[in-house]
Amino acid sequence: MQHVIEEHLGSIIIDGQRCEVAVRSEPDEDGTWHNALIFRRDGRVPGTDELVAGVEWHVPPGIALQRAIELPEKDRLELFQRALRPRPPLL
Repeated sequence: MQHVIEEHLGSIIIDGQRCEVAVRSEPDEDGTWHNALIFRRDGRVPGTDELVAGVEWHVPPGIALQRAIELPEKDRLELFQRALRPRPPLL
């Protein structure tokens, strides 16, 4: 059974607006974990404006949160900027 786990990381200020940040961890069928940072801007309807930036880790929850905590704020902001960029369509 696959399940997604989100762990709250904290918040960052972007363009004068607070943005909540979480770490999402999800296993695939082979048991490999895939991790991403999730950005949700405050003041908007929950769940409608989620930005996702994948990270290169493949670690279980807890470890993913610890790695995210260790990220400098500059790196978190870069991941947010990457999440804003348009993505090519899936083929």
